Amino acid sequence: MIHQALLSCLIGTFFALAFVRAEEGPIDSTDLDALRAAAGKDVAVRGAVTHVGTTADGGITFINIGLPKKKGFVAVVFQKNYGEFPDGFGHFANRTVTVTGNLELYKNEQPQIVVRSASQIALDPEN
Repeated sequence: MIHQALLSCLIGTFFALAFVRAEEGPIDSTDLDALRAAAGKDVAVRGAVTHVGTTADGGITFINIGLPKKKGFVAVVFQKNYGEFPDGFGHFANRTVTVTGNLELYKNEQPQIVVRSASQIALDPEN
């Protein structure tokens, strides 16, 4: 009986926390403290794309959002997932986007989400 009550309490807490996160909306891409605090969690991050670039060998595309490149949040797309983006990446430039996925800290510092599917990047309908 005690185990069932504890389990019910834990489940209720989980759903309450999930609801609170949903109510808060996406994390602002310029809020580095909030982004770093969310490392390891599935989140949504929203902001203006400041730079889109691809490595010289074409293996990785970086979509910098909110701050200049190497200064803040980045959506990372590896070449093996380029097929998910038949229109390429240029149309994201100077647009506001929301990126969803598991937030990681590259080299324990730079917040990023590795994007494996086009559905993880949504263009803001207002721009």
